[in-house]
Amino acid sequence: MSQAAPITASPSDLERRTGFLAGAFAYVAWGFLPLYLKLLSAIDVREVLAQRILWAAPSAFIAVFVMSGWRAGWREIATALTPRMLGTLAASACFIFVNWGMYVYLVLNERVIESALAYFLAPLVSVAIGVLFFKESITTPRVIALALALVGVVVQGFALGAPPWMALGLCATWSVYAVIRKRAPVPAAVGLLIESLALAPVAIGLLVWAASAAPLGFTLGWEMALLLAVAGPVTAIPLMAFAFGARRVSFTTLGLLQFLAPTLQFLTGIAFGESFTPLRAVSFGLIWAGLAFFSWDTLRQAKLNE
Repeated sequence: MSQAAPITASPSDLERRTGFLAGAFAYVAWGFLPLYLKLLSAIDVREVLAQRILWAAPSAFIAVFVMSGWRAGWREIATALTPRMLGTLAASACFIFVNWGMYVYLVLNERVIESALAYFLAPLVSVAIGVLFFKESITTPRVIALALALVGVVVQGFALGAPPWMALGLCATWSVYAVIRKRAPVPAAVGLLIESLALAPVAIGLLVWAASAAPLGFTLGWEMALLLAVAGPVTAIPLMAFAFGARRVSFTTLGLLQFLAPTLQFLTGIAFGESFTPLRAVSFGLIWAGLAFFSWDTLRQAKLNE
């Protein structure tokens, strides 16, 4: 989930349809990511996170050339290797590391609904960041959306017996990551490649740490090794689909598609039998009402700009 390059020409109807399908595929894949992670529930969280980082690097490297071609791919990588760009991507890597770690922890500890809460809140937090730090204007429906989401988070705290710190942390790290990536205008696959390479030493350290407590899952047989290696394509392929789609559909369409992922995560959590009390239902109801205002305002502004 990264920033796409601006559209330089008006896409055809066929391109828009294929772009929509690619974007939908990306969000559906992210929505069903907990199903994959559940297959790794017997593996230490530290190893799952480390393996995802390490296998993301070769997958992203391949993705660069699949998406851009051989010569253009090398040019894009060279562009990302300037000191300023490396510094920006190193900063974004820190936040995506924490984000991935929290997400894996929540899923493997049967808190998928809480992770869904984070990504339902993300677009509304993006609005708040735009207003607070970038002096962007805000419409009345979006003020209402933010107010409903805030009340929803407070109610969620009462439902859980404590503020939903993990969900808020997941949302915050993703939102800050998105802001930093806006300042690094490199293709999604190139950004992922540099970020995963920057995090590789940390991932190796995590593997050493996990191995000191128990044998690594990667050594328990070829089936588990293959399952862990799949973490690379699972990370890179949706990102490629997203980047492909983002260049061919409007930001309005992309903004509405983003609700697919947390909706599927939420339904997955329900299917796993996670606790969903009436008070949590009220909390999500308030947040969904806020998202309804947000979506309505997004569509309204899109029509006004036509």
